[in-house]
Amino acid sequence: MRKLVVLMALLLAAVAVRGQLRICGSCGREDTAGGEVCATCQARLPEAGPPSPPPAAGATDGQESSPASRLAASAFEQARLDVVAAREEEPRRPEVALALYENARALLAAADPTNLPPASGQAVLEGLQRCRGALAVTGQACPACGGSGRQRIVLQQLAGGTGDEPPATRATGAACAACGGKGTVAGTRDVETTRLLILQGRREAGLRLQAAGRIAAGPAWIPPEWARELMPRSLAAIRRTAAAGCPACAGIGLARCKACTGTGRKPCTNRQCRDGWVEETSVNTLTPQTALTRRVKCSVCQGTATVECQPCRGTGAVACGDCKGTGLAAPCRTCGGEGVVPCRTCRTRRRAADDGSVCPGCRGSGWMLCGRCQGDGCSAR
Repeated sequence: MRKLVVLMALLLAAVAVRGQLRICGSCGREDTAGGEVCATCQARLPEAGPPSPPPAAGATDGQESSPASRLAASAFEQARLDVVAAREEEPRRPEVALALYENARALLAAADPTNLPPASGQAVLEGLQRCRGALAVTGQACPACGGSGRQRIVLQQLAGGTGDEPPATRATGAACAACGGKGTVAGTRDVETTRLLILQGRREAGLRLQAAGRIAAGPAWIPPEWARELMPRSLAAIRRTAAAGCPACAGIGLARCKACTGTGRKPCTNRQCRDGWVEETSVNTLTPQTALTRRVKCSVCQGTATVECQPCRGTGAVACGDCKGTGLAAPCRTCGGEGVVPCRTCRTRRRAADDGSVCPGCRGSGWMLCGRCQGDGCSAR
C-alpha cells in the first residue's frame, strides 16, 4: 500500500512538472532541464508561468481551430522537420543543408507571423549564415610546407653555380607552424565552384524531400495537402520566397571574372619580364664589349611573373551582370513581384443575387496566381 502511495505521488509531481514545460521557439523542442536557454539550440526560452487552466466548454475553442492557426502549426512543424534534416547534413554537405534551410524559410512564409512562436525563424537564419560561410571557404595547400604538413628548411649553396638557381628545400620531421601539420589552410572558394555546389545541393535536397512525400511548388517543396488547402496568396508567398535568389548567380551576387578566369592574377605587364626575371646589362662606358648581363627580379611583379587583375582587384569575382550584385531576381512586370493578381473570373462573371457559390479560381479570396510567373514573383530568365 505504501508503494502505491509513493507511486501516485510521483505521478502527480510529474503531471505538475509537465504543466510547466516550455517550448523552444527556435527548434520546437520541450525544455526538460528547467534552464533559461534551450539545451539543444541554446536559444532563450520564454518565462515559465503557472499552468493555464483548461478552457471552458464552448468558450474559446474557435480560435484554436481557425484555418490561420492550423496553417501556422502545420508550417512550423514542417519547417522544424526541414531544420532537423539540415542540421544532420550540415557537417558533411553544407550545400544540401543550405537548400533545406531555404525550404524551411519558404514554408514559414505561408503563415501569419503573429500565429508563429516568437523567434521561430531565428534558427533558419543562423543556419543559412553558417552554410553560406562554410561554402565560401575551402582548403588549399599550405604555401609554407607545400601541402606536406612538415616544416621545410632551405639549403643554401655556399660555392659554385651561377647564383640564379632557386634554393633547395628539405622537409623535416617537425610539424609546419603555418598549418599545424594538416598540410592545408583555409582559402576562398572560387565563385563558379560555389554556384555549382549550391545548385547541386538544391537538387540533392529536392530528391530527399521528394522521397519524404513532398511535392514541388515552384522551387519549394510543400506537403501534398497544401496544394489543395492553401489560398493563392499563401502559395505565392512560398513560391516567392523560394525563388527570390538570382538564377544566374544562385543568389551569391557575384560572377567569375572573365579577365583572369577567376584566378585574380594576370601575366606581368612588363614586356622584358621572363618568369619574373629581367636581364639587366651593367653600364661600362670604357669597355662596352665587356659589360656583364645579369638577371634581376622584375620590379613590376616582384619576381612572381603575375600581377593583380584590375577588373576584380585580385578577388577573381565581379558583380553579377543579371542582378548587379544584389543576388535577387528581377521582379515580374505583370504582378510587380507579388506573385498574385486580381481574379479575372470574379471581375468578369455576373452573379445572381442568391448565388452563394465560391469562385474556383480564387476560392473566394479575390486573388489568383500570376499567369506570367505562376506565383514566383520574378521574371523567367
